[in-house]
Amino acid sequence: MDKRSFQNKVKEIAEKEPKLFALESDGKANDEMIERIEDYYDVKLPKAYKYFVKQYGGGYFGFIIVYSCDSDGMFYIKDKVLKEWVLEKDFLPVVDFETGDSLGFQVKEGVCQSTVTMYLHEENELHEVDMDFYEVLLKYGLKLN
Repeated sequence: MDKRSFQNKVKEIAEKEPKLFALESDGKANDEMIERIEDYYDVKLPKAYKYFVKQYGGGYFGFIIVYSCDSDGMFYIKDKVLKEWVLEKDFLPVVDFETGDSLGFQVKEGVCQSTVTMYLHEENELHEVDMDFYEVLLKYGLKLN
């Protein structure tokens, strides 16, 4: 899904179900904030995630939490995800289900892959998801199939 289709779908849903967007959120990111996160984790973030945090910030997105790049926010990724854990798993979680499970991106040679991966905490395993980042946000965050 492209970012324009995603943005249009979010706008349409927000008009029908404004309560889905009424919970806490963090500020929108700028390039400098994103670069700080990339430098901290020593990764290159995917374009879709960068677009999302620039347009929507982070925090509650319907039924999920998307980690933000806002150092003053409640959902700041550096406060939620240990650098050592990312290095150990070669995985950067950016979506929290508040169950112990998360969605994010596998890291290969310092680059976050654009495909979405799910981390299942009970199995301590990563599973590739057959959807792009925008589709994942719509499916899990806004409960659209």
